[in-house]
Amino acid sequence: MSAAGASAIEELVERLYAALLAGDGAAIEGLLAPDFDGLLAPGLPLGLGGSKRGPAAMRDDGWWAIGRAFAVRAQLRESIECADGRLLVLGRYAGRARSSGRKFEAEFAHLWSARDGRLCALRQYTDTALWVAALEPVAPVEPTDSEPGHDPG
Repeated sequence: MSAAGASAIEELVERLYAALLAGDGAAIEGLLAPDFDGLLAPGLPLGLGGSKRGPAAMRDDGWWAIGRAFAVRAQLRESIECADGRLLVLGRYAGRARSSGRKFEAEFAHLWSARDGRLCALRQYTDTALWVAALEPVAPVEPTDSEPGHDPG
């Protein structure tokens, strides 16, 4: 995502994604404004979606809660600077649900805002149905009559 001459908001967002990947809570808190306003996609499973006010809520009830339920990584594809100073980041989530082991991939859009050298807002958009489906238990495979070890009798 980074390029020579990256904007201030781009650099903040890159540092945040790196801190998330490293699990560095202190760095995350330092990058977010005290009045941070996060909105995770409504419809995310397990009550993960919705408003997260403040750095601790976003970290603990947002990103860390997602990490408890899913082993997932955000693969960044493109960042687009908006005319109003916000940054739109497009990419794909790839991972698996910890409870079921089911893998999933879902496109995302993150719309970031910054003020006074800190990130102050995030709007996350993703296909929440794919996240929900990943939590469904994997059904056991029933052997067919032609499989070895099947006793039709």
